Amino acid sequence: MTANYHVMCKYNGKPVIGKEFFNLLYGDQEFCAQLGRTLLAASRLESELKLYLKAHNVPLKSKYPTLGRLNHLLKEHNLLLKMQPPLEMLVKQRNYLAHSLFDLFTVLIDETVLSRTNLLDLDVYMYIERARQLEENINGFSERLIMPLA
Repeated sequence: MTANYHVMCKYNGKPVIGKEFFNLLYGDQEFCAQLGRTLLAASRLESELKLYLKAHNVPLKSKYPTLGRLNHLLKEHNLLLKMQPPLEMLVKQRNYLAHSLFDLFTVLIDETVLSRTNLLDLDVYMYIERARQLEENINGFSERLIMPLA
């Protein structure tokens, strides 16, 4: 029996709603580890953006600017204009994942980026995959900042 078989048996396709699904996410080691990697990737992106702004002589005005504030500074100084749409999407998705999951499952916010209706316990894997995709996208963006931009 492989490790994957054990993981696949963890959930059985049972319908779940609201806080019950949040609790599944909270208790799932793989989701929490992936969420951690995604947030670490976002932290790296923030640092890369600070270095980029510093290299372009843009004052930060704050010792700890948020990802959204860094993006605003880029726009304000007409930097990375072609990369604005994907950066704005990354900021929105990161903020949603980092700040809105409990709100989603307690119906404090609308269902937009991620689903909360018609979920099965197996959908934990979909959430893991979405967090993994976001991590990849954030890391890809960070790599573009390190390489010389055309």
